[in-house]
Amino acid sequence: METQARTGDWRITTLGTAIVQSRFRTLARPATPFELMDDAVSYYRENFKPLFRISLWVYLIPIVFSLLLLAPIVYFETSGSNPLALMLLDYLGLFLLLPYLFVAPIVEAAFITLAFRMIAIGEPITFRALWERLKPRFWHLIANQLLATLALGGLYTVLFLGYFLLLLAALFGVAALVGNSSTLGIILVSTLWLIITIPTLVLAALINVWFLILPQIVVLEENTDAITAFSRALALVRPNLKHAVLSCLAFWGAQTVFMLSVMFLAFLILGIVMAIIAIYADPEQIFTRWWLTINQLYESLSYVAYMFVMPAMYLTSILLYFDLRYRNEGLDIYEILQRGEG
Repeated sequence: METQARTGDWRITTLGTAIVQSRFRTLARPATPFELMDDAVSYYRENFKPLFRISLWVYLIPIVFSLLLLAPIVYFETSGSNPLALMLLDYLGLFLLLPYLFVAPIVEAAFITLAFRMIAIGEPITFRALWERLKPRFWHLIANQLLATLALGGLYTVLFLGYFLLLLAALFGVAALVGNSSTLGIILVSTLWLIITIPTLVLAALINVWFLILPQIVVLEENTDAITAFSRALALVRPNLKHAVLSCLAFWGAQTVFMLSVMFLAFLILGIVMAIIAIYADPEQIFTRWWLTINQLYESLSYVAYMFVMPAMYLTSILLYFDLRYRNEGLDIYEILQRGEG
């Protein structure tokens, strides 16, 4: 059989045998952070339908909930109800949705991890098939991520409290040093802000990297539980800590670009709508009166945007997990996927 290859295709068929690899041969050798990101995007593009369906299943509930909540908000704003009552309604909706918003990203990460394996061996991606595979690991996953959230929350609180205090000390120090020289003060504050922010981001990545691949460990390695998954992550990350931290920083950079793009797109759509409405009415008056309605529309658009971009974000963690296993254990990742081993 002729060798078939497409530039940029994540899968290359050679001599009739499907070999799962990227154009960088990521699963055949250790990869750089940028190769991992490129392959995540390429893999998502080439398997868009099944991965997007997973995201749709997860985000359909908050989208529908937000749109249902929009109706009473519009009604109350139209009737000129008490603004406090409207805010309470908005916060009540968020409070009711909050438990789901905690679980949904965890489930999506798990589903996409399972789909990554199923696509490799040609299994159809259905909600039932994914749930049957996740069900035995579901409560381990939830417990693990709850513990991870508590641990990360505590560590980040300490880190960013120190960051805030350093920035505050820098501001007071510059104010005392330069007095009324505003230009010099701005230059010094900007320089100190960079000096403080860059190490803080590196420390944040150093903290986060131990938690980044936990969903993959819990879902794919059946011999782990909510607690032992932490020690397994430690064993995978520690030998390649520098690579893992750089990968985390690179992923954050890409995620920031994606999230800013999401926000910009949502604002752009709302801006176009407002511009059309402004032809017939005062924009400031509309914005003041319909603030909660606009905010609710923005939330709904954000969920739609996240539905499109989040699979690629989770794929970076999945590829990092396999990359670390390749580096530490020298395993043929394709064979792992084919055999269904953890």
